[in-house]
Amino acid sequence: MNITFRAISTYFPGEAIPSEVLDKRCGLKTGYIEKNTGVKFRHQAGKNETLAQMAGEALNKAMQSSGLKPSDIDLLLFTGASFDRPIPHNACLIKARITDDSNPFPCFDIDSTCLSFVNGLDVAHLYIQAGRYNRIALVSAEMPSGCLNIKDPGTYGLFGDAAVAVIIEKGEGYIPMPGIFSTYPSGAELAGIKYGGAEDRALGKDISDPNFFFKMEGRPMIQLSKKHLNNFIERIESHSHIPLQKMDYIFPHQSSKYGNMYFMEQYALQEKQVINTIEEYGNCISASIPLGLERILNAKNIELQHKNLLLIGTAAGFSLGGMVLKF
Repeated sequence: MNITFRAISTYFPGEAIPSEVLDKRCGLKTGYIEKNTGVKFRHQAGKNETLAQMAGEALNKAMQSSGLKPSDIDLLLFTGASFDRPIPHNACLIKARITDDSNPFPCFDIDSTCLSFVNGLDVAHLYIQAGRYNRIALVSAEMPSGCLNIKDPGTYGLFGDAAVAVIIEKGEGYIPMPGIFSTYPSGAELAGIKYGGAEDRALGKDISDPNFFFKMEGRPMIQLSKKHLNNFIERIESHSHIPLQKMDYIFPHQSSKYGNMYFMEQYALQEKQVINTIEEYGNCISASIPLGLERILNAKNIELQHKNLLLIGTAAGFSLGGMVLKF
């Protein structure tokens, strides 16, 4: 069954913040953050902005651009790692931004951190192929800026806030290949935020405690990725019958400057093949891959017929994920 992207829209909070501003905040020499992260600009939400607000803005734009109303949506999936509150789930808060009880379509969250959009798209494909739903909205919205430690410029300068809304439906477009995912629990403790869950709600602890903020063991994560990446790429190539070098467009999760460079050099990929957005937006967690997709899908001068697209990335956990879309 063919599926089409009916619409894809983005939302960015505030003005783009250059790395020089963050250098100053962190007390670093001008140019340090850009040199070490590869990020020139990123967006950061203001204190009064919520994730649901960002997501709702992106989804309203997607509906408006495609001439759709909330009553035309059969299912809403929030596909991301950030959240406004532990309870209720994000999708219902986002839905409250776009409609009321007169449209009782269901909604729920899918969180696999940076791979949330790819996992969510895989689930959406299955729903449509099974005939359960005809039109599904997916929203990836992330606000990592509030969880970053200014004393850790490697992460403070890397991440950015963004929201992307995608609406898919049955129709002429692409044939989705089943997603391929692998999780290696040896990396479960390499990236994350320790406080805030049932294990430790951090009641009464000083908010300057670094465990309130996102921490990432970059070097071990890179080593774990390198250890498993070749076999993972072989699985994608075998499953799709397309060599990586023959993919027309590749949308990697923008894990880091080094990760992007290594991926391209290791597999002899051309710059025109790989859609990188890290310089403009930073690592936007689950929103990174659909940000790249938006650039291509909304480009007026790009014809996608007979093109093969690969969505690929890593996630805290540690997981690898990929999906091929055959147009």
